[in-house]
Amino acid sequence: MVLKHLFGLSEIAEQYHISDVYGEDVAAFSTAATPDCTMAFFEGRISFYLLLLLRSGSLSVEIGDNSVELHAGDLLVVAPFQLVHCLSNDSDTVLEGLMIDSAFYAGMRSVSNDSDVMMPETFLTQAPVYHLDDQKVADLSRLFHQIRTAIRYSHLYKVEIIRSLVHVCLLFIVELPYDDKLFTHDFKHKENIFKIFMHLANMNFRQERQVVFYADKLNMTPTYLSRTVREISGATVSEHLSQLTYREACNLLRSSGLTIGEISETLHFNDQSAFTNFFKAKSGLTPQGYRNKRDTH
Repeated sequence: MVLKHLFGLSEIAEQYHISDVYGEDVAAFSTAATPDCTMAFFEGRISFYLLLLLRSGSLSVEIGDNSVELHAGDLLVVAPFQLVHCLSNDSDTVLEGLMIDSAFYAGMRSVSNDSDVMMPETFLTQAPVYHLDDQKVADLSRLFHQIRTAIRYSHLYKVEIIRSLVHVCLLFIVELPYDDKLFTHDFKHKENIFKIFMHLANMNFRQERQVVFYADKLNMTPTYLSRTVREISGATVSEHLSQLTYREACNLLRSSGLTIGEISETLHFNDQSAFTNFFKAKSGLTPQGYRNKRDTH
């Protein structure tokens, strides 16, 4: 499975008929509630966190070079930048899931708060399967349903409601049983470095996309920062910064009146041509082509 294109959340939602989508941030689906949804046959490299809950039937999933078999009650958690291929030959398969944009997820986490909702990144890079009992399946399914409902209806505090429900989902996963012995002092130190890096990245990616800038801020060598970020998250510093930039570009193209040249300047590209090449490599469309496509929907 060799797929170089990195799919954004809204791209996947459109391609696989997911209707409950909140911008580029969150999407939720149920193949039972939406029979047209084809996520049981999903294939692509994802730029977001993916939670898959199998309610019935069976599902084969390949993540990179690894494969897992899901059965009723199994929860699979996949981190961004992974190659994923789902295939179901079971007509009884019912799949529910949640997609969380990596920048949205990073923005939900504090740098210093000990009650942080950061999921165990060691497990995420290995795409763990959790075997849930009936009560936990019902609880998680209810949360997914509440998120779909919150996305679907207009509300004065819609953003806050969605953020709160996603937060509860993350807490649900964090509290699932795992072997705490896996989390050494060294790992927790590196985890903190990653959290601070993501905070700095969200603050500075529009102007700074070189690893040396973030290494200097963290008072460490670029090599050590690069290795730590890759070890904790499964993605490189450049991949994180590139995804933040792409997401912001999509937001500006979709919701601002800035010209392509002005967006290029806002994101500190050398020129409009460099921005166009970057965006086309990410989305398969030119910035203007993306804007035109969004305007027709």
